[in-house]
Amino acid sequence: MSSTIKNAAIKLAINTQGLIESKTGLKITYNKVKDDTQLYVVYYGEDSVKKRLFYNICAGGHGGFGGYFYHPCWTNIDIEAPILLDDWARFNLEKDIKHDLLDMTPLPLESETAEIIQSQYTIEHITDKAAKYFFKEAYRTLKPGGIFKVVAPNIELDYRAYMNNDKSYFEWVDTQSQEKYRHVYGNETPLNQASLEQIALVHFAANASIIHEGGNPERIQDEEFKHVMRTMKMEDAFDYCTSKCSIEIQRKYRANHINWWNHAKLIEMLKEAGFTNLYITAPGQSTAPVLRNRTYFDNMWNHVALFVEAIK
Repeated sequence: MSSTIKNAAIKLAINTQGLIESKTGLKITYNKVKDDTQLYVVYYGEDSVKKRLFYNICAGGHGGFGGYFYHPCWTNIDIEAPILLDDWARFNLEKDIKHDLLDMTPLPLESETAEIIQSQYTIEHITDKAAKYFFKEAYRTLKPGGIFKVVAPNIELDYRAYMNNDKSYFEWVDTQSQEKYRHVYGNETPLNQASLEQIALVHFAANASIIHEGGNPERIQDEEFKHVMRTMKMEDAFDYCTSKCSIEIQRKYRANHINWWNHAKLIEMLKEAGFTNLYITAPGQSTAPVLRNRTYFDNMWNHVALFVEAIK
């Protein structure tokens, strides 16, 4: 890789950190930025690095194209028009791909060509049906031995917090309540003025909440939510709520969550897609050395997330 590209990678990491923090109000912490392009060459070869056969696939949920993830070896796949951070980003966007996972059409990639596919905070923005289709496409496009890494909110943490009346767990409430973000999430009422029931619901079945402006006719009131959560099995309660979500409304409010995930559900679906070699991991842990660089990976919302890797 040229020195220009290597230097750009470092500056992209720094600039991306600042943009995410300014947009979300979150503080990102990670290890000192280090250039790792040569590590990709060592493990995957110059041809794979040149062709950028490492894919970050999103569903339009976090603003910037690719969820503000930029790395010179990676190709972003997302629904939105790219947001150019600055001159350092332009070299990285010229080969990125527009694709909508909700459409359930084949990924625009040839079979058995991808080295790694990452889905980071993506599958909570799509339906089970779309997720199953995506997982099968990931399996199809990966090379034998290729890695599919999935990161998503862990619903079991939400469930425990709700059942324990632990409102402080939902720490993103104040950020989402800011006027400049309310139109993104579609909340008529600021989230910090909502009941704990609606706060919990918004994190996995957003447009079924009574505070959502999308016009869903099947909104869930507080008493109904309380009854469902206390009388149904955990998984059945979540399915009941997400079944009330409108796909049409989701297409308008991509930042919304309309699905729930725990390790058991995710692993079961990945097995259905064909993966047999699966690992539950944690931030900074990976079978791939390149995925252990905390500058680019596992540097957001780790305390509410689950991590799984599947090897083809």
